Amino acid sequence: MFKQCKILLTLLLLSSLVALFAQSEDSGNTGFDTLKLIYNAKTMAMGGAVNGLAGNAGSLNFNPAAILRAPNSVLAATAMDHFVGSGGGSIDYVYPKDIFIAFGASLRYWNSGSMDRTEMSPSGELIETAETFGSQSLIASGSIAHYISPALDLGGSLKFIFDSIDDANATAVMVDLGALHHTVNEKVKVGLNVRNIGFQSSYYTADKYKEGLPITFGVGLSMQMREDLVSVLDIGKAGSEKMLVRLGLEYSLYPSLALRAGFKSNAPDYHMGSFLGYLGGGSLGLGWKTGKFDLDYAIASYGDLGLINQLTVNYNFRQ
Repeated sequence: MFKQCKILLTLLLLSSLVALFAQSEDSGNTGFDTLKLIYNAKTMAMGGAVNGLAGNAGSLNFNPAAILRAPNSVLAATAMDHFVGSGGGSIDYVYPKDIFIAFGASLRYWNSGSMDRTEMSPSGELIETAETFGSQSLIASGSIAHYISPALDLGGSLKFIFDSIDDANATAVMVDLGALHHTVNEKVKVGLNVRNIGFQSSYYTADKYKEGLPITFGVGLSMQMREDLVSVLDIGKAGSEKMLVRLGLEYSLYPSLALRAGFKSNAPDYHMGSFLGYLGGGSLGLGWKTGKFDLDYAIASYGDLGLINQLTVNYNFRQ
């Protein structure tokens, strides 16, 4: 009974932190938007709903507590394309030392590609300058997850972002906090997280204009519906943005082949009138295991904005 009370108190504390950050007066004035991107093909295919998915190395940058019960160490490399020639990738490492503690590290990179520079005329018209510019983002993080009880794991990440636009740049330091609750029903897990809590350490301009951070919180649920079928549900919020619901499924067609699908509730944001707009928010993917390698692929629709493709190669350090 005492252990269950401790678990409930911990979860309530995290929920209180969520409410506090959600009500911030400056929550809508944020920069560093690349912190919201997904850099993992399995996560992307399942709609980003991995907060409550236990033992999942792909949860490293969402809920650090979820890496504790990963079956083995994993080194993962992801390549992604984005809109209008932009793209990026990541390298992630998860090391479950034993049943009590696990470590993780991540390096994520994004590049906007080359964009045309324009100027505004006195009459308000855009003028082509024949020049180009770009933007880049680099995010480095270290994570730790720790066993609290058979029913609760806690985790945290310390991360640093370097963001540049043209010849200006800014940096920030943040922490992520996460919890994973293993319920009485061993097939059901509940996750909580708060991400991007921190401060801006350098600024784009000399007057030190504060961009703000996209503080994000979420709660997630995973359910092992059958031996070969897992469903996930996440509810989250970033700054003053609307509440976002994410759904995901993973079906193991064969021991070596998994099919995945996901959906995000902000699909209407990507509908601008064409047929592709109706596909916004949906994602599909598959995972293939061969030896010590896992290959994950995902394609996600952002409606009229286009499609995003991701490929993740995982190397498993199995015993």
